[in-house]
Amino acid sequence: MTTTHGATPTQLGETPATGALCASPARVELLDAGKPDIGDNAGDQDSALTLSDALARLADAEDTLRAIGAGEIDALVVSDGDADPQVFTLTTADRPYRMFVENMHDGAATLSANGVILYANRRLAQLMRCPRETILGSALSTFMTRGTATRWDDILSTDLLRATVEIDLIDAHGVAVPVLVGTSLLDADDDRRTCLTFTDLSPQKAQDREIARLEAERMADLQMAQAALTKQATHDALTGLPNRDLLVDRVDQALLHAERSGRCTALYFVDLDRFKLVNDTHGHAVGNGVLRRVAKRLVATVRTMDTVARIGGDEFVVLASDVANHAHAVEMGVRLSNDLCRRVDGVDGERVAASIGISVSEGGRGTAEILLHEADVAMYRAKSLGGARTQVYDTDLARQARDRGTAQQTLQAALDDSRVIAFYQPIVDVVTQRIAGFEALARILARDGNVLSPSAFIPVAEDSRLVVPLGTQVLELACREAHSWQMTPALGAALTVAVNVSSRQLEPGDLPIVLAETLREISLEPDRLHLELTETAIMDLRPDIVRQLVAIRDLGVEIGLDDFGTGYASLTHLRRLPLSFVKIDQSFVKGLGTDKGDERIVAAVVDLARNLGLRSIAEGVETNEQLDHLRRLGCDQAQGYLFARPAPAENVRRNILASARALTENARRTP
Repeated sequence: MTTTHGATPTQLGETPATGALCASPARVELLDAGKPDIGDNAGDQDSALTLSDALARLADAEDTLRAIGAGEIDALVVSDGDADPQVFTLTTADRPYRMFVENMHDGAATLSANGVILYANRRLAQLMRCPRETILGSALSTFMTRGTATRWDDILSTDLLRATVEIDLIDAHGVAVPVLVGTSLLDADDDRRTCLTFTDLSPQKAQDREIARLEAERMADLQMAQAALTKQATHDALTGLPNRDLLVDRVDQALLHAERSGRCTALYFVDLDRFKLVNDTHGHAVGNGVLRRVAKRLVATVRTMDTVARIGGDEFVVLASDVANHAHAVEMGVRLSNDLCRRVDGVDGERVAASIGISVSEGGRGTAEILLHEADVAMYRAKSLGGARTQVYDTDLARQARDRGTAQQTLQAALDDSRVIAFYQPIVDVVTQRIAGFEALARILARDGNVLSPSAFIPVAEDSRLVVPLGTQVLELACREAHSWQMTPALGAALTVAVNVSSRQLEPGDLPIVLAETLREISLEPDRLHLELTETAIMDLRPDIVRQLVAIRDLGVEIGLDDFGTGYASLTHLRRLPLSFVKIDQSFVKGLGTDKGDERIVAAVVDLARNLGLRSIAEGVETNEQLDHLRRLGCDQAQGYLFARPAPAENVRRNILASARALTENARRTP
């Protein structure tokens, strides 16, 4: 092949093919076209060489192709030796186009009819990571996998040829390069060529992979968050046990199964006894630890198919499905109670006991809410009997539950309608039998005008926490009544009023403030008010309770211990609490004169109170014989039916005035 660079038109002269070369100096390539094995017309001496033949002969001429692409060549001179040379001009207008193709961002190539690469631009060589001369003259299928090559052959033979197709090329290092191939056909000098563009999809694919990775991570995080939310919504955070919602769902499923199988489903409502004492004495951290250990004990005790749930506070529920019969369900309850009643680490060796209510459904009877209600009722019955036991729900408990619900509604309505009233029972001096004061006792005035006794509403008041508003209303009524006594000179000596205080009234911690505001609002002298605490109210001697009682004492209000000897009080309570009096329970007073044991107990309490500087008050005095014994034992005061039954405030005023007049008259008659 003969090549001439930088020749001028005058040097080459004119040719029949073009008539003349460019008018200005030109750069040319002189090619030997005499090779019979290249080009479609190589063996035809009578046919003129075409541009396609010339390009085909340049397949291995990398330098020439580069020069053409760079616009460094203005003409091609093709000679076959015998015929006159033919000149193919590359006009100035073509050069910018070729420079654009050579420097375009996408790869570009021209294929022969049989798929051989006749031209490849610089970008395609970069994509394939190999020299351009390696690409030129090779079949495009060389750079494809077998599957892609087959697919490419199918594309070339269909109408998809003019479309864009996504394929993978294999570069010089065997790495797949995803490209989007644009195809078009070019007919040049009766010779069909395929022009291709190759858009590198690697960045987009990498971005897609990164987006997919981020999306996968996001979905994984979302699934984890959803799982956490689901667990949070269906499980107890402290113990990890199912909560009430999940329990209800499982109970309903168990009942459906029992309906088909005809077997029993048992529900055990477990409430820890005196757990509040653990919290108050050892702190909530220790209490939480106890709850976690109790949860583990319950899980370890039941079968793997059973469900243990925590539904709040110290309340757990065990669901036992597929139980053989009623007796088997009761046996499981007893086993739960026995396994719980063991010492617990972290609470000074104290035992954890529980009141357990059992509800049994045969053949799928009822619903989850019905069984929970029944088990709850049975649990309250077990707790009222002293705790640390199991109780099975039956028709009697159903009746009691209805009565309890009715009593609670009655009490709530009375509180809302201000139908709570106070009856007063006198407390008298044992020696002089003068009235020293009164105890205010809560009553409810029914809508029909009847007065309900305390037994009809006091138990449910304690259980439902309605005792707090009840106590507040009775306190205000008693203080107002005592103020009226204070403002009546005819009543003589200063009369006091005693009001019972529940342990629940001490829980908020603001009882001293409530008392101070009440006394100030009513203008009652503090020493006219006495508070009576039950032993259960102060059995744990919590520091905050002691502080409240000291603050109350500092107001000038006297504090006494009610029903002494029947609860949990000890000598420690008498020593540490700011008490002014103790009340001897009527169960001991009743035996005076008939039971030596009761006499010794009463005598011991009276002596103890005297030695501690406390007044002793006997409750439930009904006979003169009992009064005589109390007088001999040195008891200070007494109250009971012997003196008067509890009565409304207006009756009390009349009786006080009558008593005062009688005492005055007796004094006058006495010489």
